[in-house]
This record gives sequence, structure tokens and C-alpha cells, in this order.
Amino acid sequence: MKKEHLFLSMLVLIVFISGCQGSSGFSSAGPNGVQIKFIQPKDTIVNEGSSVPIEIEITNHAECNVLGTLCVRDTLSDSFGGLNEQCKGINLGEARTNNKNIEIDLDKFFPVSQPYTNLFVDQSTDIIANAKYSCDIVTGPSGVCTKSPFNTDNPQCPTSEIISGNDLGSKAAPVTVTRIDKSISGSQNDLKLNLDIELRKMDKGRISSNEESQDSNLKGYPIKIEVDYAGNQMNCKGQDYKDGILYWKATNTNPERIINCEILLNSGIYQKDPVNIHLNYVYEISESKTINIKNTET
Repeated sequence: MKKEHLFLSMLVLIVFISGCQGSSGFSSAGPNGVQIKFIQPKDTIVNEGSSVPIEIEITNHAECNVLGTLCVRDTLSDSFGGLNEQCKGINLGEARTNNKNIEIDLDKFFPVSQPYTNLFVDQSTDIIANAKYSCDIVTGPSGVCTKSPFNTDNPQCPTSEIISGNDLGSKAAPVTVTRIDKSISGSQNDLKLNLDIELRKMDKGRISSNEESQDSNLKGYPIKIEVDYAGNQMNCKGQDYKDGILYWKATNTNPERIINCEILLNSGIYQKDPVNIHLNYVYEISESKTINIKNTET
């Protein structure tokens, strides 16, 4: 698989990606990941007896290294020729900045199609490119303040606030953090930090698994989640969340999920420390192109 680097200027990227700046200074705080583009075929009509030139470009816009597989096939019966499923490995580095330039890893795949034959009438087929890959990121705000509401000394720290935008420090990924609601509760000697963490997925694609079972759609697809504050693990809970895993049900079309994490604070003095949110999951995305095949006898 041919591998190249695609360099984009900051101006181009700002036009290409809307929204607020993320932790790395170039990515939006919203979800983004692997993108698939058909370079070939350019023509959507071919004659019987002809094969279709196929060139597929795959780029990684996520701030995580991705490992997985890209598979391409068509939907017409093998008895008519065309494209049997062909797969190649994906190994793309994370989107990154280098001397104020953006580096995005890019691969190309050239599956070989057989001529379409034995048609009795005009036919159509869809060429489908499907990428399944893993993403492992640590994201979250670099500084979240905590302080007892009974402590009137400076500096001040709000007992509740919404953390978003630049303050969120979110990394671009197929599923990433898009908002945190912070609150501090309890008595002076029993203070607790509460975080409602909102996760959102890309509009395209779905959370997947390397080992899919028949009940995956019912139970959900796993996202491993670990959250710590100042290096101390937080206790998390939420709908479809159990033992450090959020099960994302495909039957639920809502692109957002919320988990609640909490931790007891050792003291009521002012402190400002990072929240690290570790996400590990498999994601899947597909693109297709329709080809019309003209029967030579009609």
C-alpha cells in the first residue's frame, strides 16, 4: 500500500474543519477520523467486457494512530465478474502539527477488478469500501480547579461550570469528548468532584468490535473508558456503562452518550489539575460508488 504525507496549511485546515480549536491547536473539538475517497472510477458507466479501474484514498484526521483493515468489494454476483472482496492493512499515524504545518497520513489502495461478463440486460453494482480500525486516545482539559465552597481565600474556583471549547482540550477522534459539566458537592470534610462527561461520535460510521457476536447490536459495542483527576482514578457510572466499558448500542441512534464520574477530594484548598480521559475502541466507516454496466447486446 502506497503511503504519502499530505501537508495542509493552517488556513486550508481552518476552512476544512469548522468549530473551536482543540488541544493540539489545529483540530476541532468535535469527532473526526478516517475518511475514504474514491479517486477512481471517475466514469459511472462501463461497457460489458470492461473492467473498472479502482483507486481509493484513505486519510486519517484523528489524533490517534489507527490500525485496521480496508476492504473493497462490489455487490454484483461473482458469476458476472467484477470485484471480489480484497483487503489491505491500515497503519496510519495520527494527525499532527510540524512547524505550523499539518501532517495527515494518507494511503492509497488499488484493488483489481475483473471484466464484467455474461450480462443479459444492463446491470448496476455498488463498489463498497469499508474501513475498520482501532483508536486509542487520552484527552481532556489540562486544568480543572477544585476548592471547598467554604474556603473564601483566593484564588476563586466555581463550584459548578461547563467546560467546553478551548478549555476542554478535546482531541479529534471518531468518538471524543465534547463537553464536561463540573460540580463540587458535599460538606467541608467530605468534598466530592463530579464530572458529567459527554461523548459524541462522528456522523458517519459506527462503533464496532474486532470480535462481533450475534448479540452485539443488543448489548452494544464496547468503548473502554478510564478517567483520572490529578492522577487518581475516578469512579464512573452511566447508562450501558459497566466495569470500565461503555456499551454503545447501534439501535440507539443518538450520537451522544453521557457518563458521570466522581472522586473524593483530599482537602478543600485550591488546586488545579488535569482530567485525563482514556478512550479505546474500534470504529468502522464505509463509502460506496454506483457503477452502471451496459449490456453489449442491448
